Amino acid sequence: MKKFAKLLSYIILALIIAFFTVVLLMPTVFLGSLAIVRSSSMEPAMPAGALALLVPVDPQKVKIGDIIAFDPTWDPDVTVSHRVIDIRRDGQLLFDTKGDATEESDPYYVPAERVHGRVVFSVPYLGFAANDVSGYVRSWWGLLVFVAVPAVLLIGITFRDVSRSTNRRYKRTQLILKRRQRRAG
Repeated sequence: MKKFAKLLSYIILALIIAFFTVVLLMPTVFLGSLAIVRSSSMEPAMPAGALALLVPVDPQKVKIGDIIAFDPTWDPDVTVSHRVIDIRRDGQLLFDTKGDATEESDPYYVPAERVHGRVVFSVPYLGFAANDVSGYVRSWWGLLVFVAVPAVLLIGITFRDVSRSTNRRYKRTQLILKRRQRRAG
């Protein structure tokens, strides 16, 4: 039973570390950023609640069919991700965009200077989880659960392993148990 509990604790710790590695380090690796999809205008490609990875893009390299993230002219605090359906070069570079789930294109053209980047991929529902976890992690309980408890566990396990490795009586007992298992099995 102890082995199962130990294995389960290692699996849970590995999953937590993997989750935070993906959420926190992946944008750094790709020199991009993460965005949570808040509306269903891009379904089925990006459903509401998806976590989207945005990478910077030179507006000159944007092609028709790319999904770009941009600040709309009516609210610079909002980031919209829509598909490019047409590109105009009338003195300046302008993008005509449209959500996959909408019938008509957006009623405005997006200037190149408002483009943040290209959406490389998205993971459905992970945005909801990341949003919930990020709020929780920033609390005292989150600090306790995700930092203090794992740190205490790691220090305790390390202390136990070091004390066992220097304890002659423990080593002798383990050797005797191994010999008995070999004889019996």
